[in-house]
Amino acid sequence: MTATASRTTNRRPELLAPAGGPEPFAAALAAGADAIYCGMGSFNARRKATNFTDEAFEQACRAAHLAGSRVYVTVNIVIKQSEMGDALQLIHRCSTLGADAFIIQDWGLFFEVKRTMSGIETHISTQANIHDDRGTIWCREQGADRVTLSRELSIDEIAAIHNAAPDVDLEVFSHGAICFCYSGLCLLSSFAMAGRSANRGMCAQPCRLPYELIDENGRSLSPAGRERALCPRDTNTSQLVRRLYDAGAASLKLEGRMKAPDYVYSIVDVYRHQIDDMLESYRACVRKEKGIVAATLYCVHEPDENQKAQMEQFVRRTYGVNGVEMTVEQQPDLIGGFVLRVGDREFDWSLRGRVRQLQQRLIRR
Repeated sequence: MTATASRTTNRRPELLAPAGGPEPFAAALAAGADAIYCGMGSFNARRKATNFTDEAFEQACRAAHLAGSRVYVTVNIVIKQSEMGDALQLIHRCSTLGADAFIIQDWGLFFEVKRTMSGIETHISTQANIHDDRGTIWCREQGADRVTLSRELSIDEIAAIHNAAPDVDLEVFSHGAICFCYSGLCLLSSFAMAGRSANRGMCAQPCRLPYELIDENGRSLSPAGRERALCPRDTNTSQLVRRLYDAGAASLKLEGRMKAPDYVYSIVDVYRHQIDDMLESYRACVRKEKGIVAATLYCVHEPDENQKAQMEQFVRRTYGVNGVEMTVEQQPDLIGGFVLRVGDREFDWSLRGRVRQLQQRLIRR
């Protein structure tokens, strides 16, 4: 099956950024993340990350909400029966501190949250290994608000799931480290590193280590440059954003809760620009089809309706279009009048523009 366009220009894909502590959180917010996911306590897959204190988390949530962004808390490990009460208390506490949603792997915890805190927004973790339309539809039927698909899926497989369940929010890992094994099913760290289970937030990442392949006689069979045979390259879909969007991805997730603030800022910035450029391209196509032109009006104060109507009428007559998509931007340093920009052309009716026109006339004389 081939991925086909299924979104409209009114649907903005969410850019979901990682934060292992307050500093990366601030970096993600500054770079333009729509939402940020982070860990609290020990019930998450990145126990070694700095994570947050209650006070720091509450401040982070407040900053995110002021910027129009959302905050998700990861509770993405298998929960023991003896830990269920503490895990539920953690979710309730984070909710009161400002968390918008919770990313959950353990089905027992998920159903307890739905039973005891029905108003909580729940996202199914990629660790739950949801990899087809049947699993996705089942999650929706159980009350999940979003499904984070397995990281090993292709774009065409994502599109097939979306087409079968178009009403389900699909979150897709679009950048960062990818596991050698299937999402949520890896036991390598548990076997090789004295019980450090990836499903308990203690993955030692033995797949990143160098290995040597030898035959029964002890001779090395490892090809040159392939000492880390179990370590895949990081995912990088920065040039595939449009295909993911068309396939039905509602949220593009960036991996990296163990990364430094400068790394977080840089990847969020790249994907922010890619998403914004893609959406503007879609809007431009729609405007062209409808005979609409985009214009930006720069002024000191917000213009009244009559002034905006005059500007729109000027653009329609000048360009012979049916309508105008007008954006107003206030510029306090602009002295008198307006500046209108349509594409690469600028119409300057400010005092600066009038002085420039007068200078040009004097030069021509």
